[in-house]
Amino acid sequence: RYSTSFGEKAVDAGYEVIVHMPMENTGKTYGEEDFVLMTKMDNETIIRRLNNALKEIPTAIGMNNHQGSKASADQSVMSNVAKVMKENGLFFLDSRTTVETIGETTMEVFGVPTARRNIFLDNEDDEEKIERQLMKLVKRSEELGAAIGIGHVKPKTLNVLSDQIPKLMKKGYEFEFVSKMLH
Repeated sequence: RYSTSFGEKAVDAGYEVIVHMPMENTGKTYGEEDFVLMTKMDNETIIRRLNNALKEIPTAIGMNNHQGSKASADQSVMSNVAKVMKENGLFFLDSRTTVETIGETTMEVFGVPTARRNIFLDNEDDEEKIERQLMKLVKRSEELGAAIGIGHVKPKTLNVLSDQIPKLMKKGYEFEFVSKMLH
């Protein structure tokens, strides 16, 4: 219920805002029940839920999938996501919660700016493991020229990033908003 005001505060502070859209998982699906996209839904329901999410967060310039290992592999769901992203001039970041995802490729077909997550930083809420994942992200950025990491709003993640980002910046690494990494 505070999404709109939090989005406005984030933009005022110089940050980009994206919708973290809940999508059906292959196991238990968690997320906002009024918004989650399910593969059994008809096109109108999916489009309505996407548009409702965007109304809640009008400062959003893009979207990524929360969970979605089933929905992000479903052509109907992802085509509807692409249509709504295209109509609203937004980008889509594929969280790649499954190797079967068609998120990025569907967005490309529809002409939606897109990118993919390279590393999850904090699937395990342990500072040593989060730091190891961050170093994997650094290595991947060296291999590819750039890499995208996804982390969650967790104190241990913040601790690691607050400690490590300044050190990495001193070594010459740059940190960009995902909107700068789209294709």
